[in-house]
Amino acid sequence: MLPSLGLLRSFYFVSLGALGAVMPFLGARLEAAGLSGHQIGLLMAMLPLGRLVSAPLWGWLADRFAMAGLLLRIGCTLAVVGGLALLYGDGPAWAGLGLFLFSAGRVPLGPLVDTFTLQALSRPGHDPREYGRVRLWGSVGFLGLAIVCGRMADVGLDPLGLGVVLLVAITALAFRFPSRGAGGPAPVLPALRVLLQQPFLVPLLAMACLQALTLSVYDTFFSAHVHALGLSSTVTAVAIALGVACEVAVMRYGRPILARLGAPRALLLAALAGVPRWALTAWVADPAALVAVQLLHGVGFGVFWIAGVQLMAEKAPPQVSASAQSLFNASSYGVGALVGALLAGEVRAVWGTAAIFEAMTLVSCGAAGFAGWLVWRERAVEALRRAA
Repeated sequence: MLPSLGLLRSFYFVSLGALGAVMPFLGARLEAAGLSGHQIGLLMAMLPLGRLVSAPLWGWLADRFAMAGLLLRIGCTLAVVGGLALLYGDGPAWAGLGLFLFSAGRVPLGPLVDTFTLQALSRPGHDPREYGRVRLWGSVGFLGLAIVCGRMADVGLDPLGLGVVLLVAITALAFRFPSRGAGGPAPVLPALRVLLQQPFLVPLLAMACLQALTLSVYDTFFSAHVHALGLSSTVTAVAIALGVACEVAVMRYGRPILARLGAPRALLLAALAGVPRWALTAWVADPAALVAVQLLHGVGFGVFWIAGVQLMAEKAPPQVSASAQSLFNASSYGVGALVGALLAGEVRAVWGTAAIFEAMTLVSCGAAGFAGWLVWRERAVEALRRAA
């Protein structure tokens, strides 16, 4: 039995709300603990490393043994343990362990709940392209908690404590999902081989890697960049809030966007939006202008995410739906975020935070190149179809 859309919306809201309480201020929190840019980069690498190591395993287990709900419960519990280690641990070693467990535990939350959502929207009376209208509640949760936690940071309170409370809340929600699906173990390896041979896969995963590299660097280092400019944490909170508000609007109208553009063109639009965004983030010092630039987040993340999830759902064999979404997740916020964390920390240590976003401008150009490859392939396939 599939979960209701109401449960899925609630899960997205609380789960992404927990991220809103933890991620936007994590870089500044580690910096306040006296860690160097090099140390922060290495510690933040634990997040994508945990995702990269565990994402394929979670997806394979979900498809092979039809145990997505059980995996959600295990993952949420691991994330709580990681959050507690990060909150109460002392020193870089505890911080690294906490970040790794937090990331590894949260890995199944995205791909598996995305898969549940797409399956629920495949029922009569729904359309899988309405995924964004369900997923947007996660963005609303992130937005609300980012605002609250910005206020908390300004008065000297640690937002991470609230983040741990929310992690406990999503663990409780995870027990409302069906623990197992019908039937016994499924033969997923043949379907995975079919997926890996699809010509769309390489450009999609490469584009996702580069796009998420820029977005994860923003999540980690934007608050440090605002601090380096001598601006208030409120600037960080408002910029993130407005950017996510645009993201919510994009997801609300995700169905007509995808119907009009198609997933490949939507991905190209998302990549191109990063070029002016990161350049202006690096060069603008006025707080109002800096905040305004982040409105492009709605396109850079919102369009990117709904188009990537949709394209993978359309192209992947249904037997490996969870594995396909986990592969997209691992390539984007696994490989991409890992490389971004390692490189951005080194760039910051030598040239400062502005140089990080100058580098991200070039990375977005690369993402646009791979998205353009996807568009070209789509046109070539369509031309062959018409010729036939």
